[in-house]
Amino acid sequence: MNICYGIITHKNSNILRNTINLLYRDNDIILHVDKKVDKAIFGEYKSVADIMDNNVNVQWGTYSQIESTLNIIKNAMKYNFDYLCIISGDDMPLKSSTMIKEFFERNKGKEFIGIDTGINYNSIKNRVKYEHKGYHYKKNKNILEKVAAKVQKELSLQKKNNKFELLPKLYKGPNWFCVSHEFCIYLLDYIENNKWYEDAFKKSLCGDEVFFQTIIMNSKFKNRIYRLNEVDDNHMALRYIDWKTGPEYPRLLDENDFEKIKEDKNSDCIFARKFNENLDINKFNNIFNLYE
Repeated sequence: MNICYGIITHKNSNILRNTINLLYRDNDIILHVDKKVDKAIFGEYKSVADIMDNNVNVQWGTYSQIESTLNIIKNAMKYNFDYLCIISGDDMPLKSSTMIKEFFERNKGKEFIGIDTGINYNSIKNRVKYEHKGYHYKKNKNILEKVAAKVQKELSLQKKNNKFELLPKLYKGPNWFCVSHEFCIYLLDYIENNKWYEDAFKKSLCGDEVFFQTIIMNSKFKNRIYRLNEVDDNHMALRYIDWKTGPEYPRLLDENDFEKIKEDKNSDCIFARKFNENLDINKFNNIFNLYE
């Protein structure tokens, strides 16, 4: 079982260092470093990871989040992998590399990508139906920007995406997933043969949570999705993410969360995020039996 890990990161932290140290020996590692950051900071990983040259300036909510993931998938095609896992620099594994390989071997042929089946369809459409402007991509808008966005929405003043009507039924889920080599080939072929599809997401808002899910759910690979009717779409993608407890959303996980993660019996999660970078790494590795 050959696994390639594509890591999207903007900082060199203890979390990233631990994840790479745990995984690099018998897996391929691709590192996408945000173009805003000096790649020299990540020089310690040159011998164990493929540090991408076609990296992009990643900005929240924009097409750049799709582009960075696509570039990882394109880079991964030079490796002989069975599964490609897209993770962030804030993730850490919950199982050893050997156990992860055994899990994928037992479930070979499945696709591990989350699909939110309970979301209102209009909320998905609105991410792609209109062309979004700069202030739409700000997490913390000022009062004027909030008013402008609300007025545009209420009065239907936003310019419509002229590619929207070409799109198949849309689906949404988390932008972190593990998918097969076969699906990656299908995905890249689909985009190459339907260039309008990528264009349709160029001015989307948080389209990275729709782009990949829509392709897989409108293909034969839909029938291979792991636990498709799972309530928690993050569990479908094998991720432990706490969107409920706070105070941050998602919660910044620390030592107080270790036992709760271990007791999550309803999931087969192999990764968790986001972690507080100041947590006790050795304690984490020992509790989850990650040393091999």
